[in-house]
Amino acid sequence: MGLYRQAGYARRAALFETLYASGMRISEALSLPSDAASPGTRMLLVRGKGDKQRLAPLHERAIDALALWQKLAEAYSGGAPSPWLFHSVRNGTKALTRQAALLEIKEAAVAAGLASPERVSPHVLRHAFATHMHAGGTDLRVLQELLGHAGIETTQIYTHLDTSRLHHMVRDLHPLNEADAQAIE
Repeated sequence: MGLYRQAGYARRAALFETLYASGMRISEALSLPSDAASPGTRMLLVRGKGDKQRLAPLHERAIDALALWQKLAEAYSGGAPSPWLFHSVRNGTKALTRQAALLEIKEAAVAAGLASPERVSPHVLRHAFATHMHAGGTDLRVLQELLGHAGIETTQIYTHLDTSRLHHMVRDLHPLNEADAQAIE
């Protein structure tokens, strides 16, 4: 596989990992400057809606994916710097477009054999981040800050309840669950 293709796949992986790790909007990720992810960076400074800034966390897989993408992009371009973290592989002076990012996500969904690849989008990755963080116990106010929402109402939309989790909570925590009901008899 050629260096161009390797760099393209590395950018795709870095973008996916960054979106899922941080819950960023696609527009926020695509506007990140190249120096946003210096080696070992665990948090990204994101400029969101209304020009508000917030910190977005990264997990180890995202950090590693970003490092590989930056290394391969630099090797392909011969060391020419880019103003953007996510840029065209061929021309580092051009930021990756929303349309190109969406196409990469759709192609990856098809390649992965997903049942409904047309339903996969950058926003779905953001929603998955929010849902998984909330299911893992993250407080709604913290999630609101991570997502860059102005109001808690918007955050609540992202955090639909998993019905199986709800069932288990009622079974395990409700004072009149079956175990307690049998003990009373």
